[in-house]
Amino acid sequence: MGLIQEFQQADAERRKEVTVLAREVAASLGDFRKGDAERRREVAAMRADTDAFVGHLHKVSADRGREVGAMRADADAFVGDLHKVSAGRRSEVDTMRADADAFVGDLHKVSAERGREVGAMRADADAFVGHLHKVSAGRRSEVATIVRHLHTKVAADRRADVAAIHSEVWGGAAPIYRGAAPPHRAAAPPPHRAAARPLAPAVGEAAVTLRDVIFTYLAEHPDGAKLTQLEQDLNMARIKLAQVMRQLMEENKVEKRELRYFAI
Repeated sequence: MGLIQEFQQADAERRKEVTVLAREVAASLGDFRKGDAERRREVAAMRADTDAFVGHLHKVSADRGREVGAMRADADAFVGDLHKVSAGRRSEVDTMRADADAFVGDLHKVSAERGREVGAMRADADAFVGHLHKVSAGRRSEVATIVRHLHTKVAADRRADVAAIHSEVWGGAAPIYRGAAPPHRAAAPPPHRAAARPLAPAVGEAAVTLRDVIFTYLAEHPDGAKLTQLEQDLNMARIKLAQVMRQLMEENKVEKRELRYFAI
């Protein structure tokens, strides 16, 4: 009897535990059903939203399809026009290419003729240069003599011209300072020239200076003159010419452009 009672007691406890578990399972199942119902409502709402969005997409796609169809029709028409224009341009390009080929052919012909002419001219020039070399060998001494004579004559003529100009302007002969000390020079006037410079010296004034001779020479040469030309024509030392020229430039009577001096 003891074992049966123990078994019955254990069975009663097991029944109680099963009952508690059944209640807990029922409660959990109720909660699950409530959650499932809410999930179902949420899924239904999402499905409705999705259906509405898909319907909107279909409408938009239909509108875009009509727009794309119209654009495709315009593009096809434009491509057709391009093909027509391209066909016309091809005929024009073919014509231009034919003209260009003909022109290039003419250029090649002319170039060949010019090449022959240039070859003949080059041969003539080579022959002429050879003849000149032969003639030059015998004429060099004669040319050197003639050049020295011309230089001497030109220098003498220039000195005579300067002397005549100086005599006409200042009333005296142009001095020559090659190897000699220059005459006494009056004090330089101020840089600004308010009054005009007299064309001839006053009575009792000092003799003509080197500055006057150089300025008169430059005034009679509007194209300017180099120091070497002044040295040769006036027969003066270059160092002295450079000093006087610097004084005239400081007085704004002479200006230098590159290697030439000009009277202002």
